[in-house]
Amino acid sequence: MGALFGLLTSGAIGVSDLFGRRVVMRCHVLSAMVMFQGSAAIVALAIVPFVPGSFASDDFVRGLVSGLGLGTGLACYYTSLDRAGSAVAAPIVATLSAVIPFAYTTLRGHDPPLIAIIGAAVAFAGLALVTAGGTRGANVVVGTAWALVSGIAYGVGLGILVDISESSGAWPGFGQRLTSVVAMAALVSVRRLPMLPPPDVMGFAMLTGVASASATIFYIVGIWFDAPATVVGASMFPVMSVIVGRVSYHDPINVRQAIGIAAAVIGVTVVVTS
Repeated sequence: MGALFGLLTSGAIGVSDLFGRRVVMRCHVLSAMVMFQGSAAIVALAIVPFVPGSFASDDFVRGLVSGLGLGTGLACYYTSLDRAGSAVAAPIVATLSAVIPFAYTTLRGHDPPLIAIIGAAVAFAGLALVTAGGTRGANVVVGTAWALVSGIAYGVGLGILVDISESSGAWPGFGQRLTSVVAMAALVSVRRLPMLPPPDVMGFAMLTGVASASATIFYIVGIWFDAPATVVGASMFPVMSVIVGRVSYHDPINVRQAIGIAAAVIGVTVVVTS
């Protein structure tokens, strides 16, 4: 069951890419993010009563801080998708968002097994292939830079959640989304951008937020059944993102990038299961 919910998590991320990229193509990414995170926050709040646990102020604060990383990571991720496509953005973000929390737990005194170190090395080697394989694209360098920022932000945001107690239920998840939407709305206001996407893509924006929140729900439920299997399934999201990008947005991908994506996914899987 854990593996199933992990794959559902990856699928939900793929669905969010499918709808989210349509929105980002029609408006500024920050305007899109307000709707993405706003919808996700509503869904996250709605599931709080159904997740066992109680409100804990310290864990809620961790969720709020984590939301800054999540919001930054998601905004930069969609920017990278728009500039360089899924074959560049997805594996970079996936690898960093898995390896950084792993490194954080190591710094806290947990010695990583050799297989995990090897997995991280394989993942980063895969990233090098993805980047090198796309050097013919005019926007690959810029897209890679955005993906790196996204992966680091995601990794830091997820690392903060390592210390959250299971007894706090879904409250930290709501706090995470709440900070994200407030931060995005503040940036939109400062830059004097439209607060919401155009009406013709508003529905896609709402579906993106629902899919993003669904990914979180699937992940939490999967952890209850089998944490390692869930994490492995969820780490497959680059495959889903690349498929969506290739089929729906005609993202270019060559042999070296395909090999790099496979290496990144394998490396991340080894890290999270070690």
